[in-house]
Amino acid sequence: MKKIIPLILACISALATDSVAQPLQIQLIRSATVKITINHRRLLTDPILADKGTEPPIFFADERKNPTIDLPFHRDSVLKDIDAILLTHYHPDHFDGAAEKYVPKDMLIFCQPGDDAKLKEKGFTNTRVIDSSVTWEGISFRRFLSSHYPGANGEPPFGISSSYYLQSPDGSLFITGDAILDDKLKASLTTTQPPMVIANTGECHFTRENPVLAPGITMTLTTGELKAITRLLPATTVIAVHMDAINHCSLSKADLRRFVAREKLQKRIRVPQEGETVLH
Repeated sequence: MKKIIPLILACISALATDSVAQPLQIQLIRSATVKITINHRRLLTDPILADKGTEPPIFFADERKNPTIDLPFHRDSVLKDIDAILLTHYHPDHFDGAAEKYVPKDMLIFCQPGDDAKLKEKGFTNTRVIDSSVTWEGISFRRFLSSHYPGANGEPPFGISSSYYLQSPDGSLFITGDAILDDKLKASLTTTQPPMVIANTGECHFTRENPVLAPGITMTLTTGELKAITRLLPATTVIAVHMDAINHCSLSKADLRRFVAREKLQKRIRVPQEGETVLH
């Protein structure tokens, strides 16, 4: 009996601890790959897991191979204890060849409509499409249509682009995905009023003439658009990601930090380093 009582108390303590809300955690891994700890679950967004310089460059930009920087730690550590993946959209700078190889084929992957077929072609067996909303493990996922560039209509080769709002008992956050700050994104941000926004920036654009999109047209958020988000949402913290790792992204973390300091936005826009964790 003396041995059983401490065991029972330990189980009760563990259950009580698990039921208490924990701080929402956001850890930048690299580029748009972010580990989110929410409602005692670990989500990984847009995994690019390749070693530096082992993936082809994005077309119509410079010839640097991707990723252009290393992971902050081994890919095994990135994938350890992950409960599910949120794939914002199936582009090679968001789900690369190494992810296709190393992510377990039975891993739960949330994705936008149409990307489930692409994942199944690669052998993934546990996809869950977010059409408008789903709930999983006490976490609500809402999907909003967004624009990857001005005038985007969801047609190939870009396809559709999505943003996501996650809610749980221990917090909520908005993930822009690859989007520009047009009326679609403004509407979804003002509707949800998130306390935190993971914002894909990098000012990605093509630099060479091509039949897809004219050079110089940005496909992710710019410094000016990040500042505009802070004005649109005065109580929101912006976590800026999607920089330094992909060859067509022109805005670096160093450049953005200088912009943030010049505009006195240090309390509004966070620019984490690879491996850094932000608490809320």
